[in-house]
Amino acid sequence: AYRDARDALLKDERELIDKTKAVAAKRRQLPDGGQLKEDYVFQWASGGKAGQRVKFSELFGGKNSLLLYSFMFGPNWDKPCPSCTSLMDGFDRSWYQVSQDAAFPAIAKAPAEKINAWAKERGWSQIPLLSGYGATFQKDYGCQGETDDDQQAAMHAFRKRDGKIFHFWSAEAGVDTV
Repeated sequence: AYRDARDALLKDERELIDKTKAVAAKRRQLPDGGQLKEDYVFQWASGGKAGQRVKFSELFGGKNSLLLYSFMFGPNWDKPCPSCTSLMDGFDRSWYQVSQDAAFPAIAKAPAEKINAWAKERGWSQIPLLSGYGATFQKDYGCQGETDDDQQAAMHAFRKRDGKIFHFWSAEAGVDTV
């Protein structure tokens, strides 16, 4: 009975994998979205650069693609969202692989020194961290409600073409889709 049930479930699992691959192929074919609203200025929040200013356009380094994860950590919070922290634990460990093809920093609305302190406590050492404190990026791109402490998790993808930056994709159906 188990084998019959497992074989039926395996068939469903394979169909789900095929569907996921088909959706990923469609995602890769999306046209560019809107041009970046402004060259936002953030602060580094890790890597010995905490507090130093950096422009959005500089985050690409030598890459044409940028993945930016906005995690929930408001300026008046003691610590970030537990689910976001769990995702960040994984992103920090997988950063090296992802960064072979795309720049991959993470941003939160908390001040740089709070993010840096939390990163040290968690042992995050790979993924570059940014503070969006004082910038409107999170509000402009749907990662924030009416106040700086009303944060939403979001993954965004941006492309650079012909010297311009375009929004390409965001995890509008939930961050778990990444």
